[in-house]
Amino acid sequence: MFKLFAINSIRSRMVTSFLLLTFLILVLALVSFITLNRTMEVARTHSNINKLEIITLNLIQNDSHFLELETLQENYFRTHQSNFLLKRDSLNQSIEEKISELKKEEPSTLRSSLLASLNGIDSLLQQYNKVFARLEGLIYKKGFKDYGLEGAMRYNAHQLEESIPKSNIADLLYLRRHEKDFLLRHDTTYLIAFQLRAKDLLAQLNRHSQKNQQAIELLKGYSNLFLDIAAIQLEIGLNEKNSLHFVLNSLSSLISEEFYRLSEYSYKQSSIEQENARLLFVLALLGAILFSIFSAYWISKRLTEPITWLSRLVNNSIQTRTTHTVDLSLRNAADEIVVLTASFKKLIDQTRLQMNEIEKQSNLLRKRNKELKRVNQELDQFLYSSAHDMRSPLSSLLGLIHLARLDNKDEKLNPYFAMMERSVNRQEYFITQIVSFSKNKFTPLLPEKIDWQTLVSELLADHAFAPGAKDIDKQVVIHSDFDFYSDRARITIILNNLISNAIRYSDLEKPNPYMRLEITTTSSEAVLEFSDNGIGIGRDHLHKIFGMFYRAHSHSKGSGLGLFILYKTVRRMRGTVIVKSEEKIGTTFIIKLPMLALYPVAVNTPEQRAVMD
Repeated sequence: MFKLFAINSIRSRMVTSFLLLTFLILVLALVSFITLNRTMEVARTHSNINKLEIITLNLIQNDSHFLELETLQENYFRTHQSNFLLKRDSLNQSIEEKISELKKEEPSTLRSSLLASLNGIDSLLQQYNKVFARLEGLIYKKGFKDYGLEGAMRYNAHQLEESIPKSNIADLLYLRRHEKDFLLRHDTTYLIAFQLRAKDLLAQLNRHSQKNQQAIELLKGYSNLFLDIAAIQLEIGLNEKNSLHFVLNSLSSLISEEFYRLSEYSYKQSSIEQENARLLFVLALLGAILFSIFSAYWISKRLTEPITWLSRLVNNSIQTRTTHTVDLSLRNAADEIVVLTASFKKLIDQTRLQMNEIEKQSNLLRKRNKELKRVNQELDQFLYSSAHDMRSPLSSLLGLIHLARLDNKDEKLNPYFAMMERSVNRQEYFITQIVSFSKNKFTPLLPEKIDWQTLVSELLADHAFAPGAKDIDKQVVIHSDFDFYSDRARITIILNNLISNAIRYSDLEKPNPYMRLEITTTSSEAVLEFSDNGIGIGRDHLHKIFGMFYRAHSHSKGSGLGLFILYKTVRRMRGTVIVKSEEKIGTTFIIKLPMLALYPVAVNTPEQRAVMD
């Protein structure tokens, strides 16, 4: 073994370790086999006794359920068949098989006292089955409701009630009362009272025997049947010591006591064998553990000491990120460790170079990202300022076009003035969209109470003179049960885009072009449902309409920014927008906007007022 360790490789050391561990496993396996073989027979016997006890208890429980439940089921008395009885036969067969199996156990395991207990249990079970069979037969003979003796007794009693003279009805009712009291309470006092009253009633009927012949016969039959039932009931009994119920319960108790003694004996034998096996196993285990600790310590020290030293050295080298060369020479290391050390050294050098390059690139990336953010911010600011600056010349140009129209006396020039005016209006609308986009991007949310009626009326008035607007039926429904606080400027942008699109893409050839706006406010949100019956949007375009400069129609008159700005505005307000549309049918937008504040925010600074304007 020492020569094997002298071989300078991890493989040889691992093989030696494996051989030692295999030796320990074989020792423990041998000890386990010996102890298992000693305890297996006792454990099997104990297990079979427990199974026999469980089956017997199931039999007793099944019989109890039969007596409690099945004796009140008409189907049992009609067919004399019961699932409980079928199960009882199966359980009895299992008990016989299990007792026979236990009696065939080896003599070393099955002692004479164990055999005597099994014979006692077998004898008690035979007595128990005989008593139960007698009890079941009496219950079936007694009957229930319309079956058996009870059914015949009730039939005679009902016939007697119809044939007895009216003067004797009260005596018959008392007689029936004694019958029911006895069957309910099982008290012989009511049985004696029944016999006396039946005798007295029979004497009264015999005074006019010819007239009451049928009643006399029915009374005798009814009385005899009741007395037979009473005799059966007394034999069955509930609490009497000589009753079948009492005998059955006594036998059940004796069987339980016998099983208890049998289990005690089996458990004691099993405990003795287990204790002996445990002692032997502990001694073997202690010896194996001591040998394993010594072997494992010696092997692990020789095997892991170089690896531990190398790992610590490499970890310190990486954490300190030193630029100096690390000495990775190892003593008493295996050949694989030497090769691994050289690889680690190369890896550390490469990692150091890569980390330096990554650091340089990260610094450059942060610098360029900062510069890009600055340029992007300046570009957005330039776009916003330029849009504002371009609106003034366009307004002046519109004014000049208007003055030129007034001074123009050549009718041929009017179409050119109209085209110029449309071009300027399109340009101004485009600039307005850019301003709206910039405001939504940089202006903070300023919640205030929204007056929906006033806001919608103003927006509809702004679009009243748009081409085709007067031909569209405008429907507005507002369910404002709660005050709603949100950003008025952004809601204006949303509604303005919806209304202008509904007018621009309306289908005036339809008999009743319309746009409908329904607003519903709750304590937490506002739902805007805007629909029209315009030209609609094709299904292929629905997932693209919120893109910048996207136009769903080739003849579109817009800039392609309206729905893009609407979507960005709704998202800035933490809302959602859903669009449903069919080409040539119409379009519906469902926009949900959350409540931005419970109370209005005061607008105090000039900058805030400028933004709101």
